[in-house]
Amino acid sequence: MTPVELVKRAASQPIVKLARVVNVPGPELSALLSSRQPLLVSDLMAHPDQKKEIRKFQYGHILDAGISIAEIQEWETQHPHHDLPPDVVEFLQQVNGVHLWADIDSHRSYYGILPVSKWQDANDADWNQMFVQPSEGLLVISYHDNGDYFLVLDAKASAYFWYDLQDFDNPLRVGNSVPQLLDWWWEHASELDPRQE
Repeated sequence: MTPVELVKRAASQPIVKLARVVNVPGPELSALLSSRQPLLVSDLMAHPDQKKEIRKFQYGHILDAGISIAEIQEWETQHPHHDLPPDVVEFLQQVNGVHLWADIDSHRSYYGILPVSKWQDANDADWNQMFVQPSEGLLVISYHDNGDYFLVLDAKASAYFWYDLQDFDNPLRVGNSVPQLLDWWWEHASELDPRQE
């Protein structure tokens, strides 16, 4: 799918509204959570200082606006070891961040493609020690709330890989172009569709 098709497809799907029962911590539990002390999930769920409330949530597709060629060139000047493939440059001019089935209030999904300003050299990632030798030309271009998976662009080979940190040596090759990436990303993100609950 092209970036234009992504924009059209995302716009064609209406926002999904859901009501959920959530646990709201009281002052004692809030203080405990703020202290950053280790806490088992079972202890958190059983803590008496919380109450159940019904909250409304909205989910939809959020595509960040594209950026100018001058902004892209500025990024490339600051990252001289990462020459962006031409189709990535075109994509960024149309869409600069993809958050499918995002929480409308937070503008974030469970996982998504970051704006280019937040892309980072894989050698600077928290998990860079997992590489046998320093990576060359690899950019981490996604976020994942639990930090288990990352989308990596090999800018030199114009290839995209989905890294599972539990099976690091066997990344999934997603594609060799932006359209192939977007096809895979759209399909993969369908698991986040709140209508499946």
